[in-house]
Amino acid sequence: MKSILEILGGAQILLDLSFDLQECFEEYLTEEYRGFLAILRVVEEQVRDVEGYRGGRGRPGYGRQSFLRAFLAMRCFRIDTVKALRVRLGGDVNLRRICGFRRVPDAATFSRRLKEFAGSGVLDRVLNGLVRQYQGEGLVGHICRDSTAIEARERPVNCKREVAPPRKRGRGRPRKGESRPEKKERRLARQLSMKSGAALREVEKQCSWGCKKNSQGNVMFWKGYKLHCDR
Repeated sequence: MKSILEILGGAQILLDLSFDLQECFEEYLTEEYRGFLAILRVVEEQVRDVEGYRGGRGRPGYGRQSFLRAFLAMRCFRIDTVKALRVRLGGDVNLRRICGFRRVPDAATFSRRLKEFAGSGVLDRVLNGLVRQYQGEGLVGHICRDSTAIEARERPVNCKREVAPPRKRGRGRPRKGESRPEKKERRLARQLSMKSGAALREVEKQCSWGCKKNSQGNVMFWKGYKLHCDR
């Protein structure tokens, strides 16, 4: 089963024609759906082996590719649960048509397909194929960096007030007779000129108090460890 964008895109290349995707949908096709169709066109080039699923006796089963599109839609549209996905498919004609469902399957069917995809490693093959096709042997030009707090019940080696952020001072030059402390060089800036072994030895490995700003911009404290991840 090919996506609508793939069919129309192939016709545009072979026949030098121009189509409007909106003509293939009953409801208005937003830019969000157009972007999702573009993602499917790229991803489905790596999963040709998913097509052609046939069940045993009884009524014809659902195609695997429809479920793969539905699970990709969960990530693209930030749908948290399968229950919410089924509700979205039931009321969204465009998404149901893009995925290839005539009617919405039950939750048990979604669960079986998700377990099947997890065991077959199809998503890993998709990612590896995309990396080989678009990145090849080239170096990654950027790093996605994030950190997460790991709470623990051990005795910390520092105090909570030691990691509290300093109070913000007013703008402008200091008042007469006021002395401001010099800014300490941050660890990350200091480690740029250090060797890797020395930089690793400087990283705190014991339980301690830490603080950072969360996604809402508020300072949060925790007792434990901090894991840094680069990808």
